[in-house]
Amino acid sequence: MPLGPGQRVLAVADDLSGAAETAAALLSRTTRTRVLLDPRTDTPAPAGTTTVFDLDSRQLSAVGAAARITAALTGLAPDTVVCKKVDSLLRGNLASEIAALAATGRGVLLAPALPAERRTVRDGVLHTDGVPLHTGDAWRAETAAPPRSVAEALRVPVALLGLQAVRGPDHHLRTALREALATGLPVVADAETDADLDATLAATLDIDPRVVLAGSAGLALALGRTLGGGPPAPLPPPGPASRPLLVVVGTAEPVAAEQVRRLVTDGAALYALDHAPSHPGPALPPLRPGITVLTPRQDGPPDPAAARSIARHLARTAAALLDTAPGPADLVLTGGETARRVLDALGVRELRPRGQVHHGAVLAETPDGRTVVTRPGSYGGPDSLRLIARALRAPAARTPTTPTPPPTPAPPAPKPRRTSQDHAKGPFMNATPAAAAGTAPTTAGNTGALPVIAVTMGDGAGIGPEVIVPALLDAGTLSRIRPVVVGDAERLRRAAELLGLADQVEIVTVEGPADAEFTPGRINVIDLGLLPADLPWGKLSAVAGDAAYQYVRVASELALSGAVQGICTAPLNKEALHAGGHLYPGHTELLAHLTGVEEVSMMLSTDTVKVIHVTTHIGLIDAVARIEPGLVERTVRRGHDALVRAGVEHPVIGVCGINPHAGENGLFGYGEEEEKIVPALEVLRADGIDARGPLPADTAFFLAGRGDYDLIVAMYHDQGHGPVKILGLEAGVNLTVGLPVIRTSVDHGTAFDIAGTGTADPGSMIEALRQAAALAPNPTG
Repeated sequence: MPLGPGQRVLAVADDLSGAAETAAALLSRTTRTRVLLDPRTDTPAPAGTTTVFDLDSRQLSAVGAAARITAALTGLAPDTVVCKKVDSLLRGNLASEIAALAATGRGVLLAPALPAERRTVRDGVLHTDGVPLHTGDAWRAETAAPPRSVAEALRVPVALLGLQAVRGPDHHLRTALREALATGLPVVADAETDADLDATLAATLDIDPRVVLAGSAGLALALGRTLGGGPPAPLPPPGPASRPLLVVVGTAEPVAAEQVRRLVTDGAALYALDHAPSHPGPALPPLRPGITVLTPRQDGPPDPAAARSIARHLARTAAALLDTAPGPADLVLTGGETARRVLDALGVRELRPRGQVHHGAVLAETPDGRTVVTRPGSYGGPDSLRLIARALRAPAARTPTTPTPPPTPAPPAPKPRRTSQDHAKGPFMNATPAAAAGTAPTTAGNTGALPVIAVTMGDGAGIGPEVIVPALLDAGTLSRIRPVVVGDAERLRRAAELLGLADQVEIVTVEGPADAEFTPGRINVIDLGLLPADLPWGKLSAVAGDAAYQYVRVASELALSGAVQGICTAPLNKEALHAGGHLYPGHTELLAHLTGVEEVSMMLSTDTVKVIHVTTHIGLIDAVARIEPGLVERTVRRGHDALVRAGVEHPVIGVCGINPHAGENGLFGYGEEEEKIVPALEVLRADGIDARGPLPADTAFFLAGRGDYDLIVAMYHDQGHGPVKILGLEAGVNLTVGLPVIRTSVDHGTAFDIAGTGTADPGSMIEALRQAAALAPNPTG
């Protein structure tokens, strides 16, 4: 549903971390998003504004919580889209709040699934990590027993919208949803994936946009995607290390202790408070520059009855500490109750969200310029607080030291299956490289003519480290580029040991490209240090997924600042990326978001064939629906321009059809070729671009393989990927076309089945680096 210029969105949550999480989910739609801690002081929202109320009702009685819902929704404009954030574990005053929403007469859709945290709903039963809520221990800190179903949590009959309806054809979904809403009962929607939530939400808004949308942050994210808009702005840069940062940990979640331990290991000061003493207790030292952690002392199992008094005690202590700070201080607040009490103690009534450090860790600013990160207590892995601290605080300044390099024997030849002549030829055979193949590598700083390329390590549990090390020892690589890895130095050292190269490579940590030296046998690494030492090879890991995101984020920042001239990415695992809290289909979409580009294209390149995709990581039915003449035209133009930059003066481009035999003049399909592709080709040809088609895909790839076409335009993922993987997988390169920076990648996955064995072939990584060199601008030009 497109957002009209006069429409408003109102979201309500029962605690502060939930309100901030909801605001961040809706942030991509508009820059005018705010979190209000006291709805009574609200003035009418300007058109197009998203307002999120923290009702602070988690600890109220059922009657009190319902009253706050009713008051928040009183006097709304009829076209206001209303979203109620509920706890993804069905905690709080859920029954009374949903009843209050139902009493508005708008109808209620409840979709509590949160796929990013592995919380799903099947047959109306909430599951956590595949286990029904009532059989697990997710409610261990609650005084009541967990509900056996969503209906039991609501204490009223519900109309169930099952997965079969959610995943059926659109008209079946809409029919089932209309029938469910017509019952007048709350509609509980099953969902296991973000696509399930997207489908349900789109159908609901299409049927009746006045229906109240109740759900976890997963539904809020779906609402943000459905309402559309550009990506949010990048997070602000980290503040100076000298500015105090107070981290208040008010959660009894088991992972919290490890999160705190790792932050203290990094140098943070720790204040552990006794539980809400009746007297003021001993005076604490003044808040010092740097990072300080404030947390309750844990001497036994959590006491749910004491939770609110502990939160108030933490808030009083935090406010007192902030009064002693030598200057302005920022905050990290975990646990919704604790976060609210701390901000109440400071008199903060509004937050302006800027984005998320990781899923649920929302960075916001106060009207007086303080930075505040809030995060639900149950969110984040062991390195969550580390990641947040690194997003808020620049490392303390130090003079870079360069160890004396050991003797540098000739680097060993990697184990590609292709010949050196094949590598020299590369996927763009007519391309003019940025530097001649025989040029000696630059030996210091950013003073040479070769482009600096940021090499992201990808998923550390996969083969990325094992292909990076030999690729960066390759003499041809060093003759073309100055590579700097963004990743984990210790993981690269382990990969070097697996490959038998530990005594032939020096892996050196640097602050940035300006500190790097480029000599044979040396690998420069911007070490984010996010991976635990015992991370297993070949296993799905949320920690590795989050780390892979952070590597790309840092590389994008370097590229946009001009510190590097291109990015070359090792593979990441999409499931791990999602588990780490970053809901992107893959590198292509992630890089588009980080660089502020609305639309890019994926191009696969081998010696035999080059393919650009109109659509990529979406289902086949959705792909056909998304294809339209404008998208086809823009995709072809991006491919054409990339080939011209690579030295192909007049590219010949073959454009595939959608249906078998390209529709065979209407015999197959419903005229998609004539409707969606032919108009684009007419415009392109009129502009002098040699785009031919629509072609049957099987014929197009055969002709491209023998050299008739410089580029094939595939309409959807498997139409292009299948032939490429047959014709040239091991030497394939993935390019993202349309970004403001050069980006290339290997054309293979994380290969968990062989990760850690030392048998991965670095050929595709070598090609990807060569391709980055060929396309990157000269840093001195």
